[in-house]
Amino acid sequence: MPTLSSLQRQIWSGSLPLEIRLAPQDCRTYDDSFAYLVQVPRLSYLPFLISRLHAFFLPSLIDPTVLSTEGWLEFEGVPLKWHYPVGLLYDLYAGAEQGGADGNKEGRLPWRVTVHYSEFPDNQLWRQDLEGNTSKDSFNNAVKEADFLRNGSARTMMGMSKADQEDLWRSVTG
Repeated sequence: MPTLSSLQRQIWSGSLPLEIRLAPQDCRTYDDSFAYLVQVPRLSYLPFLISRLHAFFLPSLIDPTVLSTEGWLEFEGVPLKWHYPVGLLYDLYAGAEQGGADGNKEGRLPWRVTVHYSEFPDNQLWRQDLEGNTSKDSFNNAVKEADFLRNGSARTMMGMSKADQEDLWRSVTG
């Protein structure tokens, strides 16, 4: 039976391969653009990819003046929530339980998602800000909620120094 420390190590070191393509309606040639391939930590968040995706797909965008914060990702027509970790999103939509089209118990890897720069789904996603404060605030609130559920209060998180909170955020953002 695995020990707690080995489980924690597996969780913190887990990663997923992503294959990200530009949505046809945003692509200058309306063809498949080159795929952006990346290995991301399961505990990371999609907003950390947006500026790199924007720089990669900029030459293929119909509107090259679109801001990186206008980007959003979807999987098979479902907008992917910014405030859920990548690993959770994968498990919910394409993980081993889903089994892929051929029933493969390993799930579907690399995970193929699409980035859009138009038709932002305001009714399903919240917009990102240029500084990334929205993601940071959401993360801190989630940690406070988890602290409350585990301990009956959020004192542990609320009692952390500002420096410790910043270190925790940096551990997630890489």
